[in-house]
Amino acid sequence: MTVTVPTDVEESTDVDSTIDVVSEPRRRWRRFDLLVPGLVLTVLGLTLVLFFAYALSFSGFKAERAQRQLLNDFTSAAGAVPLSGKLPPNGAPAAILTINKIHVRQVVLQGSAPAQTAQGPGLMTGTARPGTIGNAVIIGRSLTGGAPFGNLRNLKVGDKLTLASGLGRFRYVVTAHGTARPGQIDPASPVNHPELTLVTADAPLSSDVQYYVVARQLTAPGAAARPHQKPTTIELGLAGDPDAVLPSILIGLVYLALLAGTTIAYRRYRSQVLVIYLLTTPIILAAAFWWFQTAYLLLPSSM
Repeated sequence: MTVTVPTDVEESTDVDSTIDVVSEPRRRWRRFDLLVPGLVLTVLGLTLVLFFAYALSFSGFKAERAQRQLLNDFTSAAGAVPLSGKLPPNGAPAAILTINKIHVRQVVLQGSAPAQTAQGPGLMTGTARPGTIGNAVIIGRSLTGGAPFGNLRNLKVGDKLTLASGLGRFRYVVTAHGTARPGQIDPASPVNHPELTLVTADAPLSSDVQYYVVARQLTAPGAAARPHQKPTTIELGLAGDPDAVLPSILIGLVYLALLAGTTIAYRRYRSQVLVIYLLTTPIILAAAFWWFQTAYLLLPSSM
């Protein structure tokens, strides 16, 4: 018995096989076209994770290391200036602040710009020397840089703290605390009696509203010339360092150039795309880490 296959069935089979042969490369191209954006997005995602890790964790490690060095400077021959009672230069150790209730023992730097508070609390330029008549204002970060003032809200009226400087060791008692919004009384305003004011950002991602703690000095005031220089907006903890803008832009462009070059390499060397990903991702993340170190100074000194 002979079975005859209809001609139209044979032709249909040939057409289907031809379509399969033609469509397979197209499928591979489509998968590749989805792979490249996916790899780029993973690099961007890792960059974002690295940024938060730097701001919330690594900046704290850097501040801790800086604190050890500052404490060594303060208690060694290099600390002759602060221990002599003379005004230290910006960035030098100026005092040691101890608040037992919130487990704070920090070397206070002279100056309150972002570069100083990245290493620890900073004595605001233009305010009184700690322990003397006037308002000595110290700004500390509440979220990054180890967050030395992150628990400032836990201080209540009557709590004690001490501050040791080149002028002596001074004891304080908390008398007030609150928030200062734009247009309200500035907690850094000068006074005619020895006082210490601690300032930090009230909200984690905003420096417009500041939280402050005011403490009255219990020991006799020391003698030192009163500063006459007024603090700038940067030193008030309300803005980042403008000197960090240009370096941040330039390093950011390096990061973007590396990312763009990697994307081109993905498309040019399709068969080696995963090898390229593994080789270039650490380089891109290293550039991002370099970028973050500069961009970090764009954050206000109280954050």
